[in-house]
Amino acid sequence: MPISVEIGADSVSRETTQGSHVPAGMIRVPGGAFRMGSEGGSDAERPVHLVDVDEFYLDASLVSNGDFARFVNETGYLTSAELRSGKESATWRTYNTDSRRDHPVILVSWFDAVAYTRWCGKFLPAEAQWEKAARGGIADGVYPWGTGGPTADVTNWMRVGEKGNAPPTVPVTQCEPNALGLHDMAGNVWQWCADWYGEDYYSNSETHNPRGPLSGQYRVRRGGAWNVREAFRLRCANRGAMAPESSWPNVGFRCAWAAGTSSVGNGDI
Repeated sequence: MPISVEIGADSVSRETTQGSHVPAGMIRVPGGAFRMGSEGGSDAERPVHLVDVDEFYLDASLVSNGDFARFVNETGYLTSAELRSGKESATWRTYNTDSRRDHPVILVSWFDAVAYTRWCGKFLPAEAQWEKAARGGIADGVYPWGTGGPTADVTNWMRVGEKGNAPPTVPVTQCEPNALGLHDMAGNVWQWCADWYGEDYYSNSETHNPRGPLSGQYRVRRGGAWNVREAFRLRCANRGAMAPESSWPNVGFRCAWAAGTSSVGNGDI
């Protein structure tokens, strides 16, 4: 069944990936329960609560410039930034250079991310799915790689961007993956999730496949980015929020997939 997403004057449509064939480049995240949140973080991370998530698959790496270019070339899609920007404003195309084909795509809104996922028959991960995957099966892990602090081999952070220069992202498979085989679950770029953001959502979250609040002003972002200076933002439990129409040089995304599923979360446009 074809699905389409309307974004401003733009429309994208493609057959969804239904059935049982797992798309290439995806990592299985086993189903099961885990303790979501952190008592040592912000109020938005509390209370720690038991969440049961069904098995799903997640892209091993962030969506790259090359990936996004194939989508745009096939569909003629225009991003939110392109639709609203002047000729002098930066868009994802500004940094889609030959030397950066394997860097994460940036300056994409939540709407742009949803359009891409629907084009390829996948979906944005729900916040609970993202955190389960980030933890990599390490029950007491603080970061995707475990309990030790961040180092350059596992995450791209503490970088400084210079005006007029390309943001200091790194190739999407440069940093070592977590125990499941997922790269950049912390650092490089923040990642859009499907859910609306709720500061107190954990107090009344569903226990099985939580989908986030029914409405809101912001969408969830997870994972930290190249310009993060505080290690706590790289923790698996750290939560963030952004306006879905916004586009920033430190925000990208990755896709999720589950057999017979075309969307997850209260993420309808």
